[in-house]
Amino acid sequence: MSNSLVRKGLDLLGYEKSVKQEKKKRKHVKYKGSLDLIPPKHRIFSKNDKTDLGTILGRSSKVTVYETQKKLAAKVDPTDENVQRLLLLSTNRIDPNTTNKLLSRALRKRYIPKEKKPKEPEATAFTEEDFKKFEKEYVDQ
Repeated sequence: MSNSLVRKGLDLLGYEKSVKQEKKKRKHVKYKGSLDLIPPKHRIFSKNDKTDLGTILGRSSKVTVYETQKKLAAKVDPTDENVQRLLLLSTNRIDPNTTNKLLSRALRKRYIPKEKKPKEPEATAFTEEDFKKFEKEYVDQ
């Protein structure tokens, strides 16, 4: 049953309204960040209990202009390295035969196996007659 139906039923029977509604009302708090949404009893503190959650997570409380200028000056400009990489990519080092293979595989969307060459019969220095002579000599001994 809902609360309103229970209250209406109690009113009809004449019970007093001595029972107060115990709703937890949220205070109108403006949150500064997502870390404020964590209840205080669940917040992480360091072993000394002096630092707050923000400093544990690596957020410094105050950053000066001088510190940020130092950090920006220390950064290396990657444009020269990127230009060199682009120049290396622009030169075509692949022979046309390989590019044709790659394109044909890309168009068919499957691996194309190499064409197998028929095996040539192996040529030996000894003939069949030589083997027969050797066999006779070996068996006779």
